[in-house]
Amino acid sequence: MMNRHINIRFFGVVAACWTMSVAAKAQVFEPGDEPRTVRTGGFWEDWFVQAGLDMTLQNPYGYDFSKVFPNGKTFGLDLAVGKWFSHQVGFRGKFNWENKLPLLENEHANWLAPFDQPGVNREKGGYIAFYGDALFNLHNFFGTYRTDRKWNASLYPRIGVNYNFGVSKGSLLAGIGVLNTYRISDRWSVYGDIAYIMTGGGFVGKESRADTGTGSNSNGYLTIGLGAQIELGKVGSKELGTKAPLNHVLTNGIWDNWFVQAGLDMSLMNPYGCNFGKVIPKGMTFGLNGAMGKWFTPEYGVKVRVQWDNGLIPNNGLEWVAPADDPKENYKKGGLATVAIDAMLNLTNALSGYDPERKWHTSAYLRMGIITQFVEGSASPLAGIGLEETYRLNDRMSLFGAVGYQVSTSEGMGYGFTGMEDTAGSNGFFDIDFGIRYDISRNQFYRDAESKRKAYAQPLTGHNWPRFAVNTVASVGVAYIGKTALKAVVNEERPDHSDNKSFPSGHAAMAFAAARSIDKEFRKDCIWIPIAGYAAATAVGVERVVNDHHHWYDVVAGAALGFGAAELTWWASDQLLGKGNRVAVGTSGNTVDVVYNF
Repeated sequence: MMNRHINIRFFGVVAACWTMSVAAKAQVFEPGDEPRTVRTGGFWEDWFVQAGLDMTLQNPYGYDFSKVFPNGKTFGLDLAVGKWFSHQVGFRGKFNWENKLPLLENEHANWLAPFDQPGVNREKGGYIAFYGDALFNLHNFFGTYRTDRKWNASLYPRIGVNYNFGVSKGSLLAGIGVLNTYRISDRWSVYGDIAYIMTGGGFVGKESRADTGTGSNSNGYLTIGLGAQIELGKVGSKELGTKAPLNHVLTNGIWDNWFVQAGLDMSLMNPYGCNFGKVIPKGMTFGLNGAMGKWFTPEYGVKVRVQWDNGLIPNNGLEWVAPADDPKENYKKGGLATVAIDAMLNLTNALSGYDPERKWHTSAYLRMGIITQFVEGSASPLAGIGLEETYRLNDRMSLFGAVGYQVSTSEGMGYGFTGMEDTAGSNGFFDIDFGIRYDISRNQFYRDAESKRKAYAQPLTGHNWPRFAVNTVASVGVAYIGKTALKAVVNEERPDHSDNKSFPSGHAAMAFAAARSIDKEFRKDCIWIPIAGYAAATAVGVERVVNDHHHWYDVVAGAALGFGAAELTWWASDQLLGKGNRVAVGTSGNTVDVVYNF
């Protein structure tokens, strides 16, 4: 039951991220004079729905694939909804219900659990699967976009979950496939779909037969589908008669907007059934990561990422990786590795508007891939979500930091560390990265220094949301460090005699740090905004006194500390970015302009 809850929570967050992404500005496809031109479009353009039938060829671990007919053959129904964000990238959510429909019966499907009761799987409802596919149009990426093209082939990585009614168990899945569509009218197309999917042992259940591979490796199946597709809403590629204004046009050729990145990472492993409070040092590993990616629009991009942990930097206290009887053997045999594809959504550009001078960028990502432990030679599907922050140093170089949460089936950490009798459960781990990103080709979505000097001659007014967010977090952080140091030095007893950490009030310090940061950003717009901030901070201080957690002078000292921390942080930020009118911020339409006068 816990496994199902973990999967539901995880993919609920994924669904929320995807909903946010489709609510952002889409891209309408425009031929124009430049064959690879797109312009900012609307939310309702380039949606599609698919419906069709499919055949699945099950292949549990240890079975001879040549005998998949008829033992592993099942039939089912597919339903999908998707959207193209540009002429090159899109997303599709898909539902599959297999081995239940009366007209698609196969009495010889013996390779679906429970294996010792043929036919029970079908009687109990077969199985269902939910997929998320990141679509990558091969024709438009390697060729040029044409509105009259009828054939389109798209490659997609897949991540999702499945649930087997026959054994009441589910599992994470990962796959890769190809989608072919043929347009028969402005709205209607037919499609053919083929994919190979890898899923955990939990999908086949714990069985007495050793050849199911339960507890050691993943199981696979090939799925082949045929059906019809209809375009919904506005069809952007058919609607445009003239080229959009130049300042709204973004070009993106095959060689544009590529980048590479490299960095260090720390992973906090948390096998199923283990207490996360003990993850340091039992589940902490260190390693390297590298990636190569491309931004297709200012909002959407894809990167391929490789991570290698516990192979160069050992952790002598590490216990929560296989093998169970000798944890150090994991390091001796090379540690663990992941290979994944990240579908990236630039939240800053999507929510605040595209700004070619912006230095700070916050992006969310959906990760799909595989993880392997070299000591066991096992592999597992991997899914993850996370946030990444980048800061552009110059026209080519950026710094990045990222934090994400990833899940894998039990095979990903080795059977025996999952706290389970079989591999139906999921294991999780946090992944924290930092490093350097380098644009190996011209980034068409970022304006260089020369263009900045020509485009901006006067300072602007307005808000710099990334700067405000970073300065606020830094102000609270400085206040936290200051109050911690003072508590250790002063060592004053609280009024309720609970401990000797009364002076100063940490709650008041951090609350007033945030309030002062709000004051500095919003005072010129509306005085009531900082007043509300100070009122909330004061309420926090009063509550600490009323409940006997602090003396009144503890709160006053904490407020002063927080106020000073914010002043120090904002001053340091101004020194870093420049003095006088070298830094200008402003608004233009729905964008925030940040200008550095060199």
